[in-house]
Amino acid sequence: MDVGQLRTLAQVVESGTFERAAQELHITAPAVSQRIRALEREVGKVLVHRTVPIHITESGEPMLRLARQVLELHRSAMAEMGQGPEDTHELAIAVNADSVSTWFTGVLAEAHAWRDVSLYLHLEDEDHSRHLLQSGEVSSAITTSAKPVAGCRIVPLGSMRFRPMIAPTLLEEFGTSDGGVDLARCPLVMFSPKDDLQHEQLAAFRDVLGHIDPPHHTIPSSEAFVRAIADGLGWGMVATLQLAGARFAMTDADLAVVPGIEESHVQLYFQRWSTDTPALARLEQSVRRHAALLGDIVEMN
Repeated sequence: MDVGQLRTLAQVVESGTFERAAQELHITAPAVSQRIRALEREVGKVLVHRTVPIHITESGEPMLRLARQVLELHRSAMAEMGQGPEDTHELAIAVNADSVSTWFTGVLAEAHAWRDVSLYLHLEDEDHSRHLLQSGEVSSAITTSAKPVAGCRIVPLGSMRFRPMIAPTLLEEFGTSDGGVDLARCPLVMFSPKDDLQHEQLAAFRDVLGHIDPPHHTIPSSEAFVRAIADGLGWGMVATLQLAGARFAMTDADLAVVPGIEESHVQLYFQRWSTDTPALARLEQSVRRHAALLGDIVEMN
């Protein structure tokens, strides 16, 4: 395989069709098809589904990741020799919304000085960012997984703390005579369908209360999520960095802790391609510095 074949594979997946990829690569559509077929013959696997748009196959994902890593190394090497393109390079990273609205803002503030790099953020739940790394769609990710994706290395960042918060008015409405909360009826707020923090806490009560399925609201905005809880829409797990008086406070309201619900500690890791490029090294250094706000770093075995 050569750089041209790998570039063609990456462009086909990005463009969605052989024809559009051919336009971007300034070759003919049959030439694109020939390069893909030659690459498939070499590895002995079908790499793309010939649908519209084209999709990478499960066997093709490692090859696509390799293609994007090789192209990044090629671009960096050419730039060091003064032969690279003058436009900025896009650095894709998957980040969860709670990080973007708190400690990761420091990384974004530093990035204004990276004149040769433009960041492309994929907002993705920290439990679900592995697939973006596996496909090569991003070169790095904030994740909860301590198991590195193939071709990646991992850096422990620290523990993000979430506290079960509720507006005093809602606590009064659904409070019980023993000082608790009627969790079966009290509504809760979720950030997205992938947000499991609230239901993980409710699971601890199923032995006593049975299946619990209270009303819930989905608010896919970090600021609006906290604001909804402060306004009494429901209870939810709020990052301590976002509570009143904290550095990245999203509300100045005095919220109450939901009785009986435990605080959650979510360990975060930074996963990045193992390939060493100046842009990725710069990003890792910045992430390490600003993630120090989290504390509670877990040592890797």
